[in-house]
Formats: sequence, C-alpha cells, structure tokens
Amino acid sequence: MTPESAETKCLKTLTVLLVEDDPDAMDEIARFLGRRVGSLITARDGMEGLAAFRAQRPNLVVTDIQMPNLDGLSMVEAIRGEDPAVPVIVTTAFEHTGYLVRSIELGIDRYVLKPIQAGTLEAALLVCAHRLLAEEQLRLRELRETEALRARHQACRNTLLAGLAHDYNNLMLVIGNAVEIAGELVAPESDAGQFLAMAKKSAGEARQLSRRLAILGRGPGSLTQVGPLDALIRETVETALAGTPVDLVFDLRAEGIAVRHHKENLAQVVRNLADNAREAMPGGGVFRVATEVAPAGRRLRIRFQDTGAGIPAGILPLIFNPYFSTKDRGAQRGMGLGLALCEAIVLAHGGSITAEPREGEGAAFLIELPLAAEG
Repeated sequence: MTPESAETKCLKTLTVLLVEDDPDAMDEIARFLGRRVGSLITARDGMEGLAAFRAQRPNLVVTDIQMPNLDGLSMVEAIRGEDPAVPVIVTTAFEHTGYLVRSIELGIDRYVLKPIQAGTLEAALLVCAHRLLAEEQLRLRELRETEALRARHQACRNTLLAGLAHDYNNLMLVIGNAVEIAGELVAPESDAGQFLAMAKKSAGEARQLSRRLAILGRGPGSLTQVGPLDALIRETVETALAGTPVDLVFDLRAEGIAVRHHKENLAQVVRNLADNAREAMPGGGVFRVATEVAPAGRRLRIRFQDTGAGIPAGILPLIFNPYFSTKDRGAQRGMGLGLALCEAIVLAHGGSITAEPREGEGAAFLIELPLAAEG
C-alpha cells in the first residue's frame, strides 16, 4: 500500500460543506471531494447550506453562486457574520465582474471556474487546508505559552502561600500557648479570663486558616488511604447538612471501587461543596450526589448538584481563585478559600474538578479521581 502524502493527510483532516443546486455538478464535485477530504456535508441551496453550517460547523465551505432561495455569496455573507475565519471556495460558470468584486469584498479564499478541473480544485483545497493547519499550530503554540506562564505563576503563588502559612502557623502556636498559659493564671469568669478565651478561640481559627493556606501552597500531604469513597461521601454530606431544610438524594454506585486518597482532606472537599449547596438554598431544596466509574478510563466520577440559583457563566472562570467570593465577607475568616481549597486537594489526588454554568438551574460540580492501581 502506497503511504499517504503530506497533502493527502492534510486534506483528510477537513470537514467540507458543499453547496450546489445543479444535480450533475453536485455528483461530480461530491465524488471528487469524497475521495479526498475527511468528511463531506452537502446542501442543495444557500438556505440549506447556512442551516448545515450552523448545525455542523465545517472547516471549509465550497459553494456555487447562483442558487434558488439564497444565492451562494449571500450565504457566505451570513456565514462570515458568524465565523469570519472559515475558508470559502466559490465554484461558478459565470465570470461576471460583479460576482468577482463581491467575492473579493467578502474575502473569498479561492475562485474556481466551471467546468471544474480536478487539479485546480485540489490546489484550492490545499491552500485552504494549509492555512487552517498553520492557524491551528499558532493557536496551540499560544495555548502552550499561556499554560507555561500560568504554571510559573502558580508555582510562585504556591511557594509564597506555603512559606506564609508555615511562618504564620509558628507565630500562632506561640500566641496560642501564651494565651492558654495566661488563662490558667486568672479566673475563667473574670473579664481577663473571658478575653483570653476569645483570644484562644481566634488563635485556633487562625491555625485552621494557616492549614488551608498550606494545602493551597503544597497540597494535602500523602495519600495514605486506599478504599471506596461512597461511605465517606454519604456520611460527610449527611453530617454537613443535618438539621437543614435541604433534601438529600444519593445515587452512589462505586461501593467496591478503590481510590488512593487522604481521608480527612477529601472529606473537607465534600464538606465544602455541601456547605456551598446549603448556602445556595437557604429556604430548602435538593442536593444530589452521585458516584460512578467513568465510562472511558479508570476514574471515579463524583457529581454534586443543587437546586439553588446556579453559577453565572461570567464568573465561572474565577470561582476556584483564592479569596474570590460573591458573598459579603463580614467577620468570617478564610472566606473565598473553599473552592480554591477543593481544587488544590483534588489536583493533589491526581484528579480534576469542574463546574457547570447553570445559572437559574442550580450549581453542578464534577470531580474525577484516578482509581487505585490493582495488585
């Protein structure tokens, strides 16, 4: 078997929309394209072609000009209004100057006259295919550069957080011990005793905050437990939402599925998501929790969904940022760290956490964790 050339492979990556009202021309061009491109979509006029473009978003459009209902150039104008970058090849038997001028105005990539020569059409396809390939390579390079910059920024942030948390925790230990010793020297019911009790409580909260910052900076520590998570998830959710007007619906299907995890910190993730659901449904609602093994790959999928107001799409990219919150801060310490902490813990487990933009339909979070290796 003759190996495919680079040009052949390039064309095979394309999904092409062919719009042609003449049955004979349609058959001829469709046979030619069908042997060369990866996928072919056909339409018999401009209206049908526009609908097909909107439904299937092809990489390239090949169209006649004169057609009923909506001519080819009017269709291209509508398509360019939705996707200015999609390459277009026009095929026509007419060399009218008006068509050529309008084609130039619309930025038509190639103009192929009928009767179509196979070499001419193939050359036009290759020009468009190479342009698309170059644009995709540029996009991927920019994406890699952006990800590399983000990774460097994340590493610097993590180092700073870990260092601050370490020093902060050491200072709070000294303060906490001093407050505790001072408390033993005065009567608990005295003014001084009450003030020291308040200071001791605040010192404890500060140590919890430093622990959260440490997790954000360097992860939750070693994953010492191996086992199923269904019982942990159910118990944590039930405890977090006990006594609230939130109804719980469980669909847990991973009882015998083992995951390597840090029990305390993974429970913190579940507790944070349950707390968020409670706050999103102050008057009551439904909180659904489901587990299953992902159909593709060895991963446990955990889904949390509430019936609250949902997450506006505009803030979705920000919700995992440390200290981002849509709530009034008040005196609550560590507000805005909940989802950032969830992400840090899940990532340290080798997993992923994503949220769906479901404004007005409740919030939904999906966690995926790798299964423990067998044997």
